[in-house]
Amino acid sequence: MVHNPSVLTMVQSDDLTLAAQELLDLKERENEHDSHPWRHHPRRSPMRHCRFPPACLRLLRGIEGNLRCVDCNASNPQWATVSYGALLCIDCSGSHRQLGVQVSIVRSLSMDSWSHFEILCMLEGGNKQLNDFFHRHRLPSHHISTSQESCAEEDVKRNRYKTNAAMFYRVNLAQHVKKVEDSGMYRGRESFRKRKTSKDEGRRSQEETSGDESRGGAARCAPECYFAGKEGGSSETPHGTVGA
Repeated sequence: MVHNPSVLTMVQSDDLTLAAQELLDLKERENEHDSHPWRHHPRRSPMRHCRFPPACLRLLRGIEGNLRCVDCNASNPQWATVSYGALLCIDCSGSHRQLGVQVSIVRSLSMDSWSHFEILCMLEGGNKQLNDFFHRHRLPSHHISTSQESCAEEDVKRNRYKTNAAMFYRVNLAQHVKKVEDSGMYRGRESFRKRKTSKDEGRRSQEETSGDESRGGAARCAPECYFAGKEGGSSETPHGTVGA
């Protein structure tokens, strides 16, 4: 383990450079596959299986909160909810699969194939970021499995992903990632967050004032505000659940 801050910064910088190249290579392979003349043929060969790239994985592990499951706080999570850019233990990954892919898309970090977009979702998400979001909207972050009410707590934890707030988060994460993807070579999660102008701030302020109250203030934020570290919405719990 590296303890020297300057050495740690150099290691992270090297990982970012390697990760950016891994993402570029993957994107080029995807573009080549999509442009193949036989791409619409029913017997076309699928794209080669792509594991989560090693440098990208090191960056992912280094994101705050990602050493523990986002739902139950178990250590060393090996599964992911791509929809929220967060890491899960194997038990919680099963709970997420039960929610359906319209709510949470689940992948294994070591066994499943990953697309360029899905990897960016993970690098731009983060467990602490998601749990901070839930906390601001008064939705539970973790359940205590030793409690006599653990079953009820499990239901509450699972149902938080069906709220309008959760839908807002996953939709805006996807929009944010699309912007990052379109910006070219990946420069790290902090790079895009710093690219905010006074125009963005003015637009965000206007949307906060004229937002939809029926969604508990979540809709009053600009699309990327949660990922810019400046949330403008209400702290009230969003009303209703998706599909309710």
